[in-house]
Amino acid sequence: MRKDCINGVVGTTDLTTGQNRLFDWIAANGIETLVVDGICTDICVLQAVQALLSARNHGMTGPLREIVVYEPGCSTYDLPLATARGLGLPDTAAHPQAVAHHIGLYLMQASGAIIAEELVFGGA
Repeated sequence: MRKDCINGVVGTTDLTTGQNRLFDWIAANGIETLVVDGICTDICVLQAVQALLSARNHGMTGPLREIVVYEPGCSTYDLPLATARGLGLPDTAAHPQAVAHHIGLYLMQASGAIIAEELVFGGA
C-alpha cells in the first residue's frame, strides 16, 4: 500500500473520500494482530504505530487488537555529531542511531505496542 507522507497511516487516507485504505484493509481481512517494521524506527515507524494505536483505541480499525513491532525489521539512520558539523549542519541535526532506535522502541512500547524480537506463526 503506497503512502504519500512520513506517517504510513495518515498517508493511506484517500484525500477525495476521506476513507483510510489501511483501516479498510484491516477490517476487510479481519486482522486482529498487525506486525509493523520499517526504516526510521524513531520517525516513520513510530508515527505509524502511534497513529494505529490511537485509531484502534477509537474503534477505527475494526477487529485490530494488537500492534506488534518487529524490532529486527526496524532500523534508523546514523548521523554522528562530527559528521553533521562537517556538513555545516546544526548540532541538532545529529542523529545517534542506537539511541534513536531505542527511543523509538521505548515510545511505541510505552504507548501500548508490543515489541517483538521474534515472530512465531501458529497453524491450525
